[in-house]
Amino acid sequence: MRDCRVPPVRRRLAVVALASLAAIGFGASSASAHASLDSSDPSPSAILDSAPGEIFLDFNEPVTPQDGAVELVDQTGAVVPIDDARVSPDDPTVVVAGGVPDLADGLYVVAWRVVSSDGHVAQGAFTFEVGVGGASVDAGALIGDVLSGRSAATGIGLGLDIARFIAYFGVIAALGGLAFLGLLANARAARRLIGTGLVALVIGSLAHFLLQGAFSAGGSWSDAFDSNAWSNVLDTRLGQSLIVRLVLAALLVVLMLGSAPTPDDDRRDRLATSWWRSSTALLGAAVVVTFSAASHASASSPAGLAVAVDALHLAAIALWVGGLFAVVATRNLDVVPTFSRVSTVAMPLAVVTGVWQTWHLGGGLTQLSDTEWGRWLLVKVALVVVVITLGFVARLVISHQAQPDDVSDATDISDATDTVSSTDFDDERRRRGLRRLMAVEVAVAVLVLGATATIVAKSPEVQAAPNIFTSQLVQGDLIADVTVTPGNVGSNEIHVSLTPSGGTLQRMESVTMRMTYPDPSLPPVAVQVTESGPNHYIGRVALLSAGTWTLEILVQPDPSRSIRFATDVNITG
Repeated sequence: MRDCRVPPVRRRLAVVALASLAAIGFGASSASAHASLDSSDPSPSAILDSAPGEIFLDFNEPVTPQDGAVELVDQTGAVVPIDDARVSPDDPTVVVAGGVPDLADGLYVVAWRVVSSDGHVAQGAFTFEVGVGGASVDAGALIGDVLSGRSAATGIGLGLDIARFIAYFGVIAALGGLAFLGLLANARAARRLIGTGLVALVIGSLAHFLLQGAFSAGGSWSDAFDSNAWSNVLDTRLGQSLIVRLVLAALLVVLMLGSAPTPDDDRRDRLATSWWRSSTALLGAAVVVTFSAASHASASSPAGLAVAVDALHLAAIALWVGGLFAVVATRNLDVVPTFSRVSTVAMPLAVVTGVWQTWHLGGGLTQLSDTEWGRWLLVKVALVVVVITLGFVARLVISHQAQPDDVSDATDISDATDTVSSTDFDDERRRRGLRRLMAVEVAVAVLVLGATATIVAKSPEVQAAPNIFTSQLVQGDLIADVTVTPGNVGSNEIHVSLTPSGGTLQRMESVTMRMTYPDPSLPPVAVQVTESGPNHYIGRVALLSAGTWTLEILVQPDPSRSIRFATDVNITG
């Protein structure tokens, strides 16, 4: 076996460190912002005098509503019939559900479940109130009950993770085998690996398509075979990419079958023809693009650059990990030096593209532990470090493959023969050890693919949970019911309902609001106030810093007097 040069220790440590960063981006098509609700009408925690005619939901990106995408539930948990949600013809980010009937006074929940442009499901809920009597219902518990009833059947989410894992394993095994097919002595084993990879790619992609429909609608296992669910999936970029991927995989199967040798016709030479190499390379690249075109990267900006980097990253992984699969599956150690040279290029490429994706999609490395996406990436970092370390150990074994000792110093022919026999024995022992080492390396790489499949459904953005503030303030004969939602950094709404003494409907002359921050370098922030109904006011304000803000409300019940309300509001980041 040819000697493989091992880089110096410092260089190896540097590569391990960079590979750790590559792990962050490994399969980074699994990471991007999900669709999120920017605003709505009625707004969260709004207090209305009468029922709204329609429900408007404005998202941060184009979405596709599924059957029952928007649901209206009263405070008893009963569903209020409304029209099916539809995308606004004027804005693909807006979903409208009309047909809202007259509503009795009380608390209501709007629950929504849509599919974002990258095919991932986003859902949520908020409350609003009709009438000013005040609902004696735990809004948080009501929302929790509504959302739990709209979740997909148990196990469908896990099934999607498994389907994605099978597809990732399939594409890496198939493309890695194809890349080294012409160099592997055990062509039958190599074809078996490629065939297994293509079958896994087809099964994983088909299962993903079927389960996606059931998961998107929050349905049951039987919905996986519902043609309406299939149609909904096809309306998304993810569904279209999965269908294209299945067609491309079928074409690769045809190419592999056409190049298989027969007893009287050795077609192995066709592997060396330019048209076969070009066709398989083109189809393989197209398959990689189907993963990236339906990824979170495709929903980011600039989408073209993000998809290209994601595809390059997955291609580098296919050469690196897929080549490792091929070497182990064929037990062909003679190709290890070539694989080593290829991985020396593929690994740094994975590093660069992986780090870029982490910065682009997740906002860098500092917030990794703040999201489930980031925590899974850290798990993957540890696994990939193990893979890289095993790879360096394997290189050490290869570099020390015994060459026959110089027998010129042997005292006689017998001594020389004994030396060569001993060397052959040591060499065979090192080969067996190398096979075991690479088998362990493959096993850990499979775990990395499992982590990648899990990350696909996670969002890299730190999304603060709603921190809704409510309080009742009293000054003299005036009561102010105050709600600040969502209570996070960014856009907030302040709802103020004023009740004069005795519950009269005396109209206020004027209401103004402002918010101040303890840091004197930040000036007070004026709140834009509009009157929504009799003595019900809505303020809108953008807060750029987390911390305890002081909300001041200045009310003029009549021209001769003013009443000031003040309360501290905790705004989370």
